[in-house]
Amino acid sequence: MTPDAAVTALGGALAGYAIGKALVAVRIKAPPARSMRTNVNGRRVPVVLGGPLALGAMAGMALVAMAGAVGWGPAIAGPVTAGTSILIVALSLAGSLDDRRGDEPDRGFRGHLRAAWAGRVTGGLVKLVTGGLAGLAAGALVSSGVMVLVVGAAVALGANLLNLTDRAPGRAGKVWLLGTVPLLIWGDPVWAVAAAPLAGALIGCLGADLRERAMLGDAGANPLGAVMGLGLGASLSTPGLLLAVALLLAGNLASEKWSFSSAIDRTRWLRAVDRLGRK
Repeated sequence: MTPDAAVTALGGALAGYAIGKALVAVRIKAPPARSMRTNVNGRRVPVVLGGPLALGAMAGMALVAMAGAVGWGPAIAGPVTAGTSILIVALSLAGSLDDRRGDEPDRGFRGHLRAAWAGRVTGGLVKLVTGGLAGLAAGALVSSGVMVLVVGAAVALGANLLNLTDRAPGRAGKVWLLGTVPLLIWGDPVWAVAAAPLAGALIGCLGADLRERAMLGDAGANPLGAVMGLGLGASLSTPGLLLAVALLLAGNLASEKWSFSSAIDRTRWLRAVDRLGRK
């Protein structure tokens, strides 16, 4: 990444952070009753961070695009920026629908597909379909040919896998940062500039998540994972991307059989990272 691109990404991240954090303060003051959920520690916590995350990211991207419109080269919006925007908006809306529906008995790929076979449309199925279609749209903007399908798979699998980690305060945000910061530094610089406002908005939301004042929910975790998947598609070579998709698929399938939380609790260093910053 060139110094100019790094400055642009940092500016977008700071804008996303400031706007996201301000919106969090507004949302947690008087959360709607329908947003309340019982978290892993038995506390009633509102699922309201998806909106501040998405709005903070989009506002930061808009400010960066304005800089590009007046001639700042690294900030000029293009197909990658458009693809990132599509994923944030589409997955945030689909996740919000699922958050409003509350906990459903049908879980995992098999659960949602069984429900669809029985004629029931679950919130998870809506997310899967939205993630697939948005992933294909974003993939078509950053690649061509059969690679559109591969990028679309990375987007959909990344969105679902990150959502599966959102089972404890701050966990999904930490997983995203650990997986995405290297891409922001060494990956495709155009994607990094587009995704930096989302990273800033997440950091603005993370404090409330860790202190159990609010949750990311599906509206927050799904767009994060989707944008991470797009970053893999924009940054990796074809063999590297195929390997990444295989690993994402393996993680999704493993969740059908094993509990990530149990694995984390059994591993000392994972448990320490997982609990870092919590109450």
